Amino acid sequence: MNSYMIQVFENLIQTTIVCSLGICLLLFLKRYLFKNFSKKFNYYIWLVIVFRMLLFMFNYTIVYEVKESKSNNVVGNNITEITVPTDNNFMLYLACLWIFVAMVIAVYTFVKYTKFKNLVVDVSYDIEEDNVNCLYKDLLKELKIKKKIELRGSDELISPAGMGLFKSYIFLPDYPYSKDELNWILRHELMHFKNKDLLIKFAVLFVKIIYWFNPLVYIMSNRVNIDCELCCDESVLNDCSLKEKKEYALALIKSIKLSKNYQSGILTTEFSKTNLEKRLNSIVKKKGRSGILITILVFMTSITSFIEVDAQIKIDESNNGMNNKINEFLLNKKTDKIIDIYYKDAPSKIRKFYEDKCKLQGKIPRDYDIIEMNIKDYNQLIK
Repeated sequence: MNSYMIQVFENLIQTTIVCSLGICLLLFLKRYLFKNFSKKFNYYIWLVIVFRMLLFMFNYTIVYEVKESKSNNVVGNNITEITVPTDNNFMLYLACLWIFVAMVIAVYTFVKYTKFKNLVVDVSYDIEEDNVNCLYKDLLKELKIKKKIELRGSDELISPAGMGLFKSYIFLPDYPYSKDELNWILRHELMHFKNKDLLIKFAVLFVKIIYWFNPLVYIMSNRVNIDCELCCDESVLNDCSLKEKKEYALALIKSIKLSKNYQSGILTTEFSKTNLEKRLNSIVKKKGRSGILITILVFMTSITSFIEVDAQIKIDESNNGMNNKINEFLLNKKTDKIIDIYYKDAPSKIRKFYEDKCKLQGKIPRDYDIIEMNIKDYNQLIK
């Protein structure tokens, strides 16, 4: 169990290093290159890193053998490299600390979100205005949304918001919105559900819980929220006229003014201030390129981060004479030097020796068990 925890933690460290470089690279590209692409591209490109970080346990090792020429001095008949182990106890302590903190954050976040959602739902009420309900039903048909999303009024929230991954709601505060303003507000919130933005918010939240120690993850989370709103604005205003874009911008500004820039809570979509200046500039700009080819290239490149290469050097059979002489020299050399080697990295004869020893002791050999041997005994076994 301990060896498995260490292996999982090592995969986590490798993933956070690779993805931290990916976050920095993506932030650079979004600033200088990807700004010419659509907001939808700039939003969904984050998913490459998000899913890579969530799938940190799925690392694969490609093992290949290389025959060693007889000009090299090689000791042993199978694996010539002896791995010097790290301090497993220290790694185990770090793994336990990581799990403990992640569990505390997860429980705290879940309890906070559950209490907040229950409070908002409990104090919400049905909207009785027929014109609002008719407008909402028409928008559901127009946007082809089949998922059941309840429209309710709320005095707890002071900004229009969507909430709920499974049982979903859109909450409207009791403000004097005009019909056109309600049209844009409801379109915006429904577009969040159509784009599965709450699901992406949950995925980013899980990344923050797992990688709580990585400051770049919090930077990424903030940028994902901004890009989410920009993408939603772009989707709502797709093929709209300049007049309609102005109406949408005015509805956004009015909603922000009424809500006083208040943010309701975690895991909600809000028709409120999220980098307002950037959003208003984005509204009047033309839609950028889709960037499908770039997305495919980035995705294919990210797949390689799951792969590790393990080269094992094998002795050419034609060199047995040279190897036997070297082994004979080491056997005759008197030394008390002790070597440590992982069970998974040991030559087959050493593994067999350790398996027999474990069998006598009633134990099961594991990959990260350390075999301690005198160099003389080691060379006698692999002879």
